[in-house]
Amino acid sequence: MITLRLKKATYRHIEAEIYHYHDTLRAMQELRTAIIMAADKPELAAIVGGRFAGTSIVERRATKLADSILLKEMERITTAISDVYAKMREDCREVLWVKYRLRIGDWTPSGELRAVVANKHADLNPDEIAAILHIDRVTYFRHRNRFIYGVAERLGWY
Repeated sequence: MITLRLKKATYRHIEAEIYHYHDTLRAMQELRTAIIMAADKPELAAIVGGRFAGTSIVERRATKLADSILLKEMERITTAISDVYAKMREDCREVLWVKYRLRIGDWTPSGELRAVVANKHADLNPDEIAAILHIDRVTYFRHRNRFIYGVAERLGWY
């Protein structure tokens, strides 16, 4: 059996996407709004053969939204993260919350965990995270890697 590993750059890229998950959602909404508002600007149209050759505002909006490659890629990445997150157990979600401050959906960290993490700086090392969660260092890495490899697999990068 051959075991493949993610390239270091791919692993870090996925981690960066996880760190900025909520920022990406905000950026997607702003991009959608910008596309829709840009469609309100009048465009030149011509009369060809006695008929109006322009397109309707709704058609332009729909086309611009559908054609936005950046928006599609952002949606693909955020969907992959949220889908894999939804399949994770509670203990894995705790690791993701402490490491990346990632919380999606209805899950909320316990009040005790929030209180402990609130007093810590944002960039905790693996030993500190394992100590906070009362788990072994290897368990921390297993949960983190399972999530990152799951996202990579969902994106087709693994």
